[in-house]
This record gives sequence, structure tokens and C-alpha cells, in this order.
Amino acid sequence: MLSIVINVGDAFLIDTPPNSQHLYIAIAQTSENQFLFVNVTTRRENSETACILLPGPDMLAFVTHESVVAYKYAREISIEELAVLVTPGSPIPKDTCSPSVLIQIQQGGLISKRLKNRYKIALRAFLGL
Repeated sequence: MLSIVINVGDAFLIDTPPNSQHLYIAIAQTSENQFLFVNVTTRRENSETACILLPGPDMLAFVTHESVVAYKYAREISIEELAVLVTPGSPIPKDTCSPSVLIQIQQGGLISKRLKNRYKIALRAFLGL
């Protein structure tokens, strides 16, 4: 099994159904061994727009076109679970957010209408709010 270290702001390519590889970013540590992850995806007509990511010098390298954080697909993942889910052959982590992008994603989570309440509570606690 892979040994993985997770830092808030790290992005990982993980295998999730139905289409396999999705990018998830750790935005909060929820316990000693658990982290809150959010999904980054291409912006579509019905996408939530609480956090829009555009390519640029501070942006994650994998954001090559207008994307959004899909808070609806947020999930808590432990270090052990992540080791199983990481796409084989993917760099670990795939990338790391700049502080400004991480704050943008965290703030989007606080205003998101699609992030589950328990995750909002965990995010607020992590941010000391």
C-alpha cells in the first residue's frame, strides 16, 4: 500500500465511479487522519458557481479551462482510503494550491448551497470560525 502524506491544499487524482479519474483537493483536516476533499470539474451550464477557477499563474496546473469546485461531491477521506483511491501512476500529490487559491476554494465552501451541512461545520471549525 502507498504511504501518503496529505497537506491541506494538496490535489490528488483519484479513481471514483463512474468515469474513473477525478481531481480532488484537500481543503480542511477534519480529524487526525481525515480530510475534507472537494472535486474540481469543467464548468457546465448547471454547475454551482460558488467557486470558479480560471487558468492563470497562481492556479493549479491542471486547470486549463474554466472549471468549478463541485461541492456537491465533497467527501471525507482518510489517509488509508486515499492510498487505495489514488490513480495508479499519478504523481502524489498531483499538484498543490497556492494560498490564494486554497482560500478561494474554502470561502466558496462556506457559501455553497450544495456542500453538506456537516462538511460546512467541519470547514468552519478548521478555519476557526
